[in-house]
Amino acid sequence: MGGISGFLMKFPPLLHFVSSLLERITIKLPMPIEKLVHRVSYPRTGRHLQRYNNRGFRLVVGCIPYRYRRTEEANSVDEEAIEVLVISAQNGKGLLFPKGGWEKDESMEEAAIRETLEEAGVLGDIECKLGKWSYKSKRQSIFHEGHMFPLLVKQELDRWPEKNIRKREWVTVSKAREECPHLWMKEALEELVCRHTLKEGVNESACK
Repeated sequence: MGGISGFLMKFPPLLHFVSSLLERITIKLPMPIEKLVHRVSYPRTGRHLQRYNNRGFRLVVGCIPYRYRRTEEANSVDEEAIEVLVISAQNGKGLLFPKGGWEKDESMEEAAIRETLEEAGVLGDIECKLGKWSYKSKRQSIFHEGHMFPLLVKQELDRWPEKNIRKREWVTVSKAREECPHLWMKEALEELVCRHTLKEGVNESACK
């Protein structure tokens, strides 16, 4: 994300806008909003704050950004009623959901929101976690532990830190299944779909 330093700070109205939106997120964030925005504004280097589990797996968090394709929300919602936001991989192979490393000075939810804002440029309401997966990196012979959250998108920004290196696209659930190369992300997507096809919806006791 080189060259993005001071991105949001150069646009005071945008900074205020991002702050006001983050204040409406449904999960309470222990990190002050100003600090969270600051973390997105200034690129970080290295992994000295990276979290690992007790097996040495790198902890990765992300979101599946989604929106409703219709305004009327019935009690029973099939997968065609929602669209998901995907981003291009840096190597150009496949479509992904935004994710990245969970660092020591932030909560899991804060990290997921930060990565989604950095990579996809969207904000919204983060919901209870979809699950946890262990997977092997395709680029390195190391293992990761991935955690994914749903994010009901409320706003798409015109500018975001990785705009110049990634494309974002709203797609159907079926297209996301076909073009996402990662099994663990597909499983997270299926969990999201499952929640939206339950007649009575999902309550907090059903969250993982």
